[in-house]
Amino acid sequence: MIKKAFLFALPLMIIVFIFSGCYKDKTQLQYPANTCDTTNVTFNTNILNILDASCQSCHKGASSSSGINLYDYATIKSLALDGKYVYGSLLSSVSFQGGNPYPMPQGAIQLPACDINQIRAWVNKGAPDN
Repeated sequence: MIKKAFLFALPLMIIVFIFSGCYKDKTQLQYPANTCDTTNVTFNTNILNILDASCQSCHKGASSSSGINLYDYATIKSLALDGKYVYGSLLSSVSFQGGNPYPMPQGAIQLPACDINQIRAWVNKGAPDN
């Protein structure tokens, strides 16, 4: 008796599951508007955290394996800007764009879009030391 009830209920449960909202068009999902803040980006709060998490294992200190020290603001700014408000190699490297022959992080997946957008916003502000 229980087995017959289960066999009858199983297809019904599957149909209810599908039509109860588990099968929604993902384009209609609502996400919080401020999941990635690009307006209040600062060097000390955002950029250093991104570089520390993703870059400084290879680019930290004077003895970095690449010779590029991403722990020094002056170096980071020189890589961020090539002249005044012109994108340097930092953004093209982390965004895998601009024909940069050295996409970073090397041998790893690309940085999350939010991190790239925060770096871009910081560079657009002139890469301030804030």
